[in-house]
Amino acid sequence: MTPFSARNAGFAVLALAGLVTGCSSTSTPDAGPAAPASPFADCAPVTTQQISDAVHADSLTAHRTAQACFWEAQVGDGDAGISFTFSAQDSLQQLWDRARAGGFRTEHMVITKHALGTVTATAFYVRNPHDPGDCAVVAASNGAITWRVQNRSRTTPLDPCAAALRLATLMVDLSP
Repeated sequence: MTPFSARNAGFAVLALAGLVTGCSSTSTPDAGPAAPASPFADCAPVTTQQISDAVHADSLTAHRTAQACFWEAQVGDGDAGISFTFSAQDSLQQLWDRARAGGFRTEHMVITKHALGTVTATAFYVRNPHDPGDCAVVAASNGAITWRVQNRSRTTPLDPCAAALRLATLMVDLSP
């Protein structure tokens, strides 16, 4: 594995690390009381149309695992990868520390929304220093959410950080 591939693998691990509540859940009849369902179950934190709009996709294909939600997007002549993860147990500081330890650049930010006054949510960018087409936004929202966008082909002017921020802003709990 080349250092570039190792960094991408590390970024994927960061996105998936510490997940206790994923995009889907199952229970067995003898498992006792069911755990509270994730507010982001069934990989439906936002609509397919909202994801498509955020990355300016011509088409979008969903892939689901127990730990994360993935979408492949056709954007003009290029393609992009989008992923979403949710963690009920990891704090933003823990995810920040993991990203920094993995060699990624991080930048604090605040997501602001003007609805019935100004409300905010704490968040940060995670940027891959070896791939400007790879960016994530990690934000506080009843746990920690991560939206990652990868502009794989670079034949489209897709800004992965702007797209990840649009997606995170759609779902952070910004209620006053």
